[in-house]
Amino acid sequence: MSVKLVSDQKIAETSSKGNQEKWLDNGVWYKLDQFGYEALAETLASKLLRSSNIGQDNCFSFIGYDIERVQAHGQERICCTSVDFLREGQSIITLAHLLKRATGENLKKLLQKMPSDKSRIRYIAEKTAEITGLHGFPQYLTLLFEIDSLILNDDRHLNNIAIIEQDGRYDYCPIFDNGAGFMSNLQIYSGDIEPRGFIPSIRSRPFNISFNRQVNTVRSLYGQQLQIRKFKETEIENMLAPLLEYYPQYLRGIIRDRVITCIMIKQKTL
Repeated sequence: MSVKLVSDQKIAETSSKGNQEKWLDNGVWYKLDQFGYEALAETLASKLLRSSNIGQDNCFSFIGYDIERVQAHGQERICCTSVDFLREGQSIITLAHLLKRATGENLKKLLQKMPSDKSRIRYIAEKTAEITGLHGFPQYLTLLFEIDSLILNDDRHLNNIAIIEQDGRYDYCPIFDNGAGFMSNLQIYSGDIEPRGFIPSIRSRPFNISFNRQVNTVRSLYGQQLQIRKFKETEIENMLAPLLEYYPQYLRGIIRDRVITCIMIKQKTL
């Protein structure tokens, strides 16, 4: 399917990786591939989460994504699409902004003074719960870190963790923004290196530690939250096949190997 994107409401979203363009058009968000195959990563992550307990035995949810071709800047581009989950009067507030607004402190410097990963994670989780009244926020944060570990999402900085705010009341955001998973950034993760060569050195955000260490630490505080079945290689291939069709032939094998290697290795740790 090819969509012609004509909205004037272009937004350059800043992340730690740079600027990724996205548009809101008739209630649908369009987010362009910027550094590799973010649209595939985002779409596949949402497909995997359909086999999880999210929304089944907890109050959390996740955003479903589809992959599309669009005309943008006079060129055909690949993007992922999702329905706008905000209702009238709602806005998204990031943890970086929320905590800075509530405490008046420089969050980065405050966290650096803390003696351990456990104390930093506890502060982020429990201070947010205290400010917002979202008493399940520590479990929500645990769930985010577990998903990030499964897909090796290395871009979950404090501007990529957010809640919904409306008239001084707060709610959980559906889980979204997983496009940095599966080593999708080809500028950082060169296509000529085997995926197993990258995996041990990829660091998690926001604390710049290994994914296993981050997950084990947050679980030691709040317990395991994510329940997701183990996937067979053939199941992953079947989910990947229609998504790979959007990409050039020379990239398909690289993407396939990275995704399958990532899931097959990381699901063992969860």
